[in-house]
Amino acid sequence: MLLGYADETCQSKYLYLKEFFNWLEEIGVYQLHHITAVEIGNFYEYVQNRKSTRTKETLKLKTVYDIMRCVQQYLGYALHLGKIKINPASHLKFHYPNEEPERIIFTQEEIQELYQVTEDLQERAILHIAYGCGLRANEVSQLNKEDLRLTETLVIVQKGKNSKRRLVPISQTIADELQEFIFSSETKQKALFLNSKGTRMQEWTLNKQLKKIIKRTDFGKAFTKQELTKIGIHTLRHSIATHLLENGMALEQVQIFLGHSHIESTEIYTHINQNQINELMQ
Repeated sequence: MLLGYADETCQSKYLYLKEFFNWLEEIGVYQLHHITAVEIGNFYEYVQNRKSTRTKETLKLKTVYDIMRCVQQYLGYALHLGKIKINPASHLKFHYPNEEPERIIFTQEEIQELYQVTEDLQERAILHIAYGCGLRANEVSQLNKEDLRLTETLVIVQKGKNSKRRLVPISQTIADELQEFIFSSETKQKALFLNSKGTRMQEWTLNKQLKKIIKRTDFGKAFTKQELTKIGIHTLRHSIATHLLENGMALEQVQIFLGHSHIESTEIYTHINQNQINELMQ
């Protein structure tokens, strides 16, 4: 938590280390200083062949990489604290998988159609925040009414990725519609988006609301069930980043807008090739 990781990331890292130590106990290793590069290598082979408890399929390469990097970082921290004299995983290389996840990007015309089929102020507000502001799903969920500085046409993300705070500019039209949405609710809850129980809307419910809107569109009716599983609030974030670049915004400005620490992350999100990047940065 001190490093600014999200709660979900902290939970994942905890489970990765728990699996590692359970595996060590099964092979009879009970002390940190007894761990050698051999054990690390054998554990690497084990996770590469382990089946997911959820899908019953071999773990994704990205998951295997995350597990091994977590173990490597933990042992490095143990070395820093003086718990061990040598990090047995320090010289091992765990290559980040080159496979790029398939991302669905809506066209600008499809985004317009989404707005056209909205049925209430909340649905339009979700599109304004997720697409118009390019927020991550958890950022949309955690947004409070007080984070909307509408007279200043700003949305404040109090705690983005790695606990970074950022300001997102919005148009006057979006500010006016968000103001109307807030005034339409009589609830005293501080959360901007509420579920049917009157509590903060979580990521999965936001994704469900978006899919309801999509299914009303002509293009949405053509999606298969499998394709719909790949669509969520993140799709709107990818789409706005792509559209900003298509409309001539500089890559560095899109980086700031999305809240990326490194421009390489922006390149991945927007799916532009190196030639396009060179053109944009000239």
